[in-house]
Amino acid sequence: MIGEYLCPFIHNSGDVCNRSCMRPEGCGLHYKAKKRVPCSECGELTRSGSGRCRLHIRGYYISRHYRKYLSRS
Repeated sequence: MIGEYLCPFIHNSGDVCNRSCMRPEGCGLHYKAKKRVPCSECGELTRSGSGRCRLHIRGYYISRHYRKYLSRS
């Protein structure tokens, strides 16, 4: 099957999938995958919902916990 698009998914190794596909979002394996965004602290690519890498995620959750705790008081 020849598609109109090439899958833009980036593997952990840094290689792009580049399979032909019918969706601009990606091939059948990758179209639902989360997009990688740069970490707000260091710029490393991450798929986390907070937009921070593993090294910097701790401070994010600690600050969210305290905001939630302070808003209850």
